[in-house]
Amino acid sequence: MILLVIVEAIDTAMIETAYSWRNGYYIWIFIYSFLYIYVVIARRLIVKNLSQMSIFCKDVYENYYFSKQEGALLFVYILHVFICLIALLEVQLFQHYIIDSFPYILYAFSPLLTLLCLAEALLVLKLATRTVPVDEHVIRVKERRYMKKQRVESATQKDKN
Repeated sequence: MILLVIVEAIDTAMIETAYSWRNGYYIWIFIYSFLYIYVVIARRLIVKNLSQMSIFCKDVYENYYFSKQEGALLFVYILHVFICLIALLEVQLFQHYIIDSFPYILYAFSPLLTLLCLAEALLVLKLATRTVPVDEHVIRVKERRYMKKQRVESATQKDKN
């Protein structure tokens, strides 16, 4: 969640600058869309690198599992990439005088992005409010990790005595 907030904050901070790039704005949102995908896919690797600095990150790394909500978020972000790619292609066609208007950008682009933003918000809310994994396999893995940790701690105590 924190990683997504950071990516979103950078995106929001850059929006005015990206708007000033005129048609470059579509290149910006297309390329930046991949950062959202990266954050979802590489979350465990990112947190692993941060785990030496924070107990919270270490706990997140040890208890990581790929949830259904993350899969749905990944799907939303991939759709976002395709929607932005179509807009980018339309802008390029216009710049090269192949078409003389922006029908996709004028009529479909904004509503589609609005729907994706709504879906993303609902998925992030669902992801933030989940407390227990639904998958029974994940519960068993966590129980085994806990039991293994308990055995290591008790063996360490015996060695000290």
